[in-house]
Amino acid sequence: MRARTAAMLGIACAVAVGAVAFARRHGSGESRAVETTRVVRLVRRDRIGLPEKKGMVRDPAHVRSLTQALGVDEHAAAPCPPDYADADLGIVLSGSDVYERRNVYVFGLLGDAGSVPQVVSVTSAGCRVGPPTDLASLRRELTAAGVVD
Repeated sequence: MRARTAAMLGIACAVAVGAVAFARRHGSGESRAVETTRVVRLVRRDRIGLPEKKGMVRDPAHVRSLTQALGVDEHAAAPCPPDYADADLGIVLSGSDVYERRNVYVFGLLGDAGSVPQVVSVTSAGCRVGPPTDLASLRRELTAAGVVD
């Protein structure tokens, strides 16, 4: 094989590897929390905003159920609340790397029976706000994690 042919093959391989790496990094846009979450950390806050109970969920089935019940992937973009201290729960959805991490706050879950709970997920792109997708499943998973009685 001549040097020129070997150099052309080397350049072609380098371009192919670069194209695959670029497609992986920029191909899918924002990742879905249901697919990327591996661990869920939960913190229940008292009336003045201090941590009251903590829990962690690592079981893949429970992580997926909790993430689906929160419904953060279906929520629409909205302004972020001015203060997160009023949230009943602070939740961190962690993935396999630092870029697959979301802070989620649940407002109105433990308050009055007539209030509608709101879920706020915070990413680098801003906030997404909406009601939980499945309130009964959310309560069941939070009770199993020991955060809600």
